[in-house]
Amino acid sequence: MFNHMLTAVNAVLPSFLIIALGLFIRRRGMLEDKSLGKFNTVAFRVFLPVQIFKNIYDAPMGDVFDLRLILFCFFGLLLAGGFALTTAHFAEPRHDRRGVMAQGMFRANYVLLGMPLVESLFGESGSGLAAMLIAVNIPIYNVLSVIFLDLYAGGKVEPRKLLRDVVCNPLIDATVISLAAKAVHLPVYSLGPLTSAFKSVAAVATPLCLFILGGSFAPASVRSYARSLWITVFFKLILIPGLAIAAAVAIGIRGIPLAVVMMSFGAPTAVNSYTMARELGGDSELAAGIVVIATALSCLTLFGWIVLLRTLGLF
Repeated sequence: MFNHMLTAVNAVLPSFLIIALGLFIRRRGMLEDKSLGKFNTVAFRVFLPVQIFKNIYDAPMGDVFDLRLILFCFFGLLLAGGFALTTAHFAEPRHDRRGVMAQGMFRANYVLLGMPLVESLFGESGSGLAAMLIAVNIPIYNVLSVIFLDLYAGGKVEPRKLLRDVVCNPLIDATVISLAAKAVHLPVYSLGPLTSAFKSVAAVATPLCLFILGGSFAPASVRSYARSLWITVFFKLILIPGLAIAAAVAIGIRGIPLAVVMMSFGAPTAVNSYTMARELGGDSELAAGIVVIATALSCLTLFGWIVLLRTLGLF
């Protein structure tokens, strides 16, 4: 049991150290909001698209394939997104916070935290199946997040603008291009020095976003959006994963696939949700608070889910 807790802490702690570095440097006056805004734009338009392309391109599909798991996560995330949007709409009166809450409730940090935890629980036999779901989860996370944030960005729905923002979003474009490259077996890793540069840029994306998040996070302002934050965190870490796990168990999903479901729905809110919220006009302070608090509490909730499911003999 202690090993499960240690696994969760080890997965989360590196992220917190980078967030703390960003917060420290901002407190020392070495960064200002204008600079963070520029860093955020670069991360959103350059580093994150490259990382998403690489993650999807590297995801195995041939050797490891579970159609039932794919369909469950695909439709489950759509339902979770709809549930989150409906809740945010009625729970929060401010337009710029509704989209942030909705994406915070369903969008999981699957690649950075979910996959490593599945691999730590099951070894290589779990890593392949977890990696396969990247090609399903990431597109849904990104498309729904753009729609949610755009729905409330201007206080009213503009279908033409919404469609344009979805089509022109760098993260969605990277997803589509990567799926196409994967489908035609484009030899992305046969470009010599360009391949090394490509991998290095992808590796920078998450630390950069965590650093920006730390520099932007203002602990003193949490009180002003505490209600919205705690509603979002409760849905993200407890209610939505609880419903997803119960549904998966009800249809007979067990073992490694159940662990993948747990991480797809129960991993803390993705760090790039803050990057996207800031870029698309959402309440970036609330977005930062959701990521930080959800990530911190996920040590306890993920540990709880793992212990519960192992005690029940479900994996």
